[in-house]
Amino acid sequence: MALDLKLAPLSDAIRQLTNTEPLKTASQELIPNESFSNILKDALDTAAATDKSDKASTIELLAGTTDDMSGLMLDAQKAEIALSLALQLRNKVIDAYNELMRMQV
Repeated sequence: MALDLKLAPLSDAIRQLTNTEPLKTASQELIPNESFSNILKDALDTAAATDKSDKASTIELLAGTTDDMSGLMLDAQKAEIALSLALQLRNKVIDAYNELMRMQV
């Protein structure tokens, strides 16, 4: 019985080596069937949602319905980070487009 246990990991390794399926990269395992446009749309939706949350908490504070200043500051920081991410994504897309336009065919 001990012999079977020692051979099992070896046979699994041989099966993996002889497998003809294409290897998946780490990004394919983390984000299955995601296109760049979906990722970009999700990032922009997140930025819009955090901005909306920040505006709502600011209005609540100004209206006097809440006194949670730390929550307001957290919402403002989240909105700032999300906006920064959206701007960086936009800049990278524009840089990639410009690079494609400079390529000679």
